[in-house]
Amino acid sequence: MKTKYLNHDASQYWWLMFYSGILFIALGIWMLVAPVSSYLSLSLLFAFGMIFAGIFETTFAISNHKRLHGWGWNLSGGLIDIFLGSYLLNLPLLTMVVMPIIIGLWMLFRGFMAISSSIELRAYGVLDWVWLLLTGILIVILSVLIIGDPFFGDINIVVWTAFAFLVSGIFRILLSLQLKGLARV
Repeated sequence: MKTKYLNHDASQYWWLMFYSGILFIALGIWMLVAPVSSYLSLSLLFAFGMIFAGIFETTFAISNHKRLHGWGWNLSGGLIDIFLGSYLLNLPLLTMVVMPIIIGLWMLFRGFMAISSSIELRAYGVLDWVWLLLTGILIVILSVLIIGDPFFGDINIVVWTAFAFLVSGIFRILLSLQLKGLARV
């Protein structure tokens, strides 16, 4: 028996994913616009962004715990975001050394979650699931590039991270719009 990721009632909270997507896109744009800003500022901004995105995703999971099969994955993803964001916020100097690895692993986890979500949407007959799948694969590729050479340079990690944030934000917005469409069905 196949367990589905969500049911139609869970889609009423589509806007939580939408706002987290906007947040990630805003972070990505900021990183591209101001790549020479201090690495410390990047770690602090990244920490706050992760905390708020984690709050959105945790709220989405808890709000849908009765309607969302596998809601624990969203909950764990949101809690991981809050934990890592808090870690980055409280230890900024250490974070500057390990931030590329943390970002890469975090984005890798997010990429696999994106791939899984797109496959589940296919089960609901969503026609645009392929775009979500490709976005998830792109997130995985960007995360592997970040992990593969984390000390290549501060500017490169800023640029790769910015692209990873943009793609992750686009995925979340696309996912939220698909969920919004399911809410109407």
